[in-house]
Amino acid sequence: MAGTLYIVGGGMNRGEEEIVSAFIASAGGPAAKFAFVVSASGDDPDGTFRSYVDDFARLGVERQNCVLIPLYAMHVKDERGFNAYNGDEESLPALLEGVTGVWFSGGDQYHTAQCFLRPDGTYTRALEILHEIYQKGGAIGGSSAGAAIMSHVMIGGGNNRGTLYHDTVFGYDTYEEIDEKDDPAAPLILARGLGFFPQGVVDQHFNKRPRLLRSIEACLANREGIRVGFAVSEDTALVYNNGHISVLGSAGVYIIDCRNAVKTGNGCYDGVVLHAIHKGDSLDEKTGEILLAGDCRGGKPRYVSCDYVSGGIIDSPAFDSFIDINLLQARDDCMYFCEKRNMRYAKGIVAYEAHEKTYAVVLKYFRGDKTRGYRSAHTSFADVELAVRTREIQL
Repeated sequence: MAGTLYIVGGGMNRGEEEIVSAFIASAGGPAAKFAFVVSASGDDPDGTFRSYVDDFARLGVERQNCVLIPLYAMHVKDERGFNAYNGDEESLPALLEGVTGVWFSGGDQYHTAQCFLRPDGTYTRALEILHEIYQKGGAIGGSSAGAAIMSHVMIGGGNNRGTLYHDTVFGYDTYEEIDEKDDPAAPLILARGLGFFPQGVVDQHFNKRPRLLRSIEACLANREGIRVGFAVSEDTALVYNNGHISVLGSAGVYIIDCRNAVKTGNGCYDGVVLHAIHKGDSLDEKTGEILLAGDCRGGKPRYVSCDYVSGGIIDSPAFDSFIDINLLQARDDCMYFCEKRNMRYAKGIVAYEAHEKTYAVVLKYFRGDKTRGYRSAHTSFADVELAVRTREIQL
């Protein structure tokens, strides 16, 4: 039976001990052997490795059971003056012998992909061994860039603004040129990931950075037909084991189901279905059932003002309250009504600027018969349909 994946959205803080402790336990406990892949982190791989060793040692892992995998960005060497450069280097299998837990660092996922995938996209020997570790019951984890590499279709860069302004870039052939431009409206880049989590496209930092549009676009644009996105918040882990997804940490995982969605124009989408799960909630990936720990729909409906809500998009601090008050709990007569869908909805709006072009993005969140959710520290919900309309505007 395959092991457990820990896909962390970056920015670990309050949830770090909980997440890392669970990862250690899944790998076999503090006496297990752990490998650390810091390819994405750039300079000072030894310093990054020592920091991880210190963190794991505080949770009982013996330092001699931690090993650094010497695969780094092309311009980096470790304190020995060494870089294996790619996963086919002959010394790597011996380093990975006996390892049952592998952790990928944050940084730039481009470097991790360059180290573990051959130019034709096939797995290097080191990556084959990591997959064997996972398939034999080991634990594979990573944060930020270490989360992005988990999926088969990998998001290599970009943001909402870049999704609206640029065409999608496929592959890493022009990555260095794009990276040098340091464009604040960076294009969406789709590349090959390491394939531990083929169930969907992984995104990260999702509650803090503007990435909803890029995730939807990634689901619809990729050529492999993977139409579901799993977007992980900071300080949060998506935990995947034997078809079951649960959550650890302080925030949530957004599931972006585009299997019946269509793109109708630049930044315009219909038929997206959103779910948001937090600690205590889960998803049975085999059946598609979302299990929520509570349900607020049984309470007395609330009066709200029927109007656009500024910032009504994931990454806004007001998003959880917006969904809870304006969608889940709102009185029917306080909501917009769509005759075509025979559904009531709430509207959010956000503006983006890219290279002297301004875009107004209107998001319609529909409440149907299956929509449900509850609010604790955050708002969990299931089966919220989303339609997005984007227009370029003149100011």
